[in-house]
Amino acid sequence: MSRADGGAQARLAAAFVREERRGLMVAAAARSAAVALIVVWTALANNERGLAYAWIAGTASLFLVTGIGQLVVYRRRDPGLMPYVFVALDCLLLAAVLVVPNPFETERLPLPVPFRFANFMFFFVILMQTTFSFRPSLLLWTGLCGAGAWTLMFQWVRRQPGVVTNASDRPDAAITLSAYLDPNYLSVLKYAYEIFIFLLVSAGMALLVWRSRGLVTERAEAERERGNLARYFSPKVVDELAGRDEPLGRVRRQSVGVLFADLVGFTTLAEDMPPEEVMAMLRAFHGRMEDAVFTHGGCLEKFIGDALLATFGVPDTGPRDATDALACARTMLAALGEWNGQRTGEGLAPLRMGIGLHYGPVVLGDIGSARSMAFATVGDTINVTSRLQALSRELDATIVASRTLIETVERERADPALRGALTARGAHTLRGRDAPIEVWAE
Repeated sequence: MSRADGGAQARLAAAFVREERRGLMVAAAARSAAVALIVVWTALANNERGLAYAWIAGTASLFLVTGIGQLVVYRRRDPGLMPYVFVALDCLLLAAVLVVPNPFETERLPLPVPFRFANFMFFFVILMQTTFSFRPSLLLWTGLCGAGAWTLMFQWVRRQPGVVTNASDRPDAAITLSAYLDPNYLSVLKYAYEIFIFLLVSAGMALLVWRSRGLVTERAEAERERGNLARYFSPKVVDELAGRDEPLGRVRRQSVGVLFADLVGFTTLAEDMPPEEVMAMLRAFHGRMEDAVFTHGGCLEKFIGDALLATFGVPDTGPRDATDALACARTMLAALGEWNGQRTGEGLAPLRMGIGLHYGPVVLGDIGSARSMAFATVGDTINVTSRLQALSRELDATIVASRTLIETVERERADPALRGALTARGAHTLRGRDAPIEVWAE
């Protein structure tokens, strides 16, 4: 795993931690509000008075206290293991409240009676609350704590004097009506079903949350890769590349069309402009040129100040890569002309641009270090294109193209009008090269 990938995964893990904390806070706040409503409802609906009523209201209020405590803890610091502590406390407290009789009741029910009701359903509320944490381990822990707390109370009641159980309590076991109607009867089968279903649901919800986290991770990785591709390719090409297992493919050599564009006299112009205006002008220029590159299916390799490098036939070669490079140059000049019209109307000086075009072999692949990598094309073809663009100043031309590109455009059977006013200007020796190269310019 590269450092970049490791960093991305670390950031994703940190994002999960933040969302877990927020989820716990939301669950704690919602649970506190719900418990407050239950306390009010209990106060209005219960017929008990005096100490018996105080016992009911007090035990219900305990959950309000633990809920507020959770909210305070989660607000102030990283929850850490505290959610597991709170879950264990809630489960033990809930089991005790549901089973231990009110010592101040006027008429006390036999201890097994609470197990006859649907009291165990309240544990699913705790399970629902922990779902907000988005932690599979916490859901499994809730299942174990709920089952353990209920088992603890079940065994305590089972060992009380006078409690009746059926040792062979099974679905096919015969239970007499008189035994079932005995208020001291405690059903082992009902308890076993409750525990089994609760553990099954908690495991299923943990698996669902784990799967959801996996999908989020995969989606984040896909969007990260898509965002990286969008830096270089048009949206249409990004959609195609994003569907591949290996979008850009292996490092390889292939022939592509190359375009290098640069604003003429930008450095001198920028010296007399405020920094904010310089950057605003560059952004406007880059945006228009980027649209032109993407319109013709090009790959935007990089911006270099007021210059840009684009390739055509990347990552896959096409039937008209040289033609697309020339067509892109025409579109760029048209966009610059339209922009100059706006600038002139605003009292600003028009801009000039020089474009170099070439066609030839390049090497494609990721360059850089494990910390910072970028997709790039390298080779002599790139250098020649840059030199051709520089030659545009010497020839006082807007486009300078190599003979190789012009011949490739002709082989691709492009519209003859696309060549426009490009004419042969003879052979020129470019800086850094011994052999001259024949160029066309306009």
